[in-house]
Amino acid sequence: MKFSEYVENLNKLLKERPESADYQVVTSKDDEGNGFNLVHYEPQVGNYDEDEREFKEEQITNAVCVN
Repeated sequence: MKFSEYVENLNKLLKERPESADYQVVTSKDDEGNGFNLVHYEPQVGNYDEDEREFKEEQITNAVCVN
């Protein structure tokens, strides 16, 4: 998913459910709900290496990390 689409979905959710602005933000471990974690950090721009499955802060950026 592109970051713009992610933000668009967040804005749509906030418009439809304004009370959610005061909710905690969590991430899911997978699409089956096998675990959840609170988001503690601000988003960061960096480089995601799909082969290594690593996110690094580098000059060449291609991703936004949300936690």
